Amino acid sequence: MNRRELFKFSWGTVGLAALISAVGISLAAVVRFLMPSVFYEPPQTFKIGTPADFSFGAPTFLVDEKIFVFRDRDKGFAVASAVCTHLGCTVAYFQRDQNFHCPCHGSVFAADGSVEHGPAPRALDWFEVTQARDGQLSVDKDKVVPPTYRLMV
Repeated sequence: MNRRELFKFSWGTVGLAALISAVGISLAAVVRFLMPSVFYEPPQTFKIGTPADFSFGAPTFLVDEKIFVFRDRDKGFAVASAVCTHLGCTVAYFQRDQNFHCPCHGSVFAADGSVEHGPAPRALDWFEVTQARDGQLSVDKDKVVPPTYRLMV
């Protein structure tokens, strides 16, 4: 093989390799385009602790989950959303009037989550609370229940 044939062979090989690479990358891009892009949300069912972790009286606010956990001696456990239905601000519970107040636009929710006044279009959500096999309380934000729903433990 002389120098000219070697030169043609090497450039031919490089060109063929480039063509195969380009086709392979294009096919990979098409396959990736056809696969759905899924964004995973945090789980909507989670454990919040044992019943002994919650005191009677004023609700316990869980910051990470944005929920209020109520415990009553006669009625049991209830879980209310701490997210205002107007613009998604975090509401605060005031023991003095037993209402939820939104700091953003002044919505006020009654103790049962219903709108007393303000721009909020609907009541606060209440979530199902159950007791898991290990004794912990489990909240499911996908299951909205009426404000009268309680878990007796």
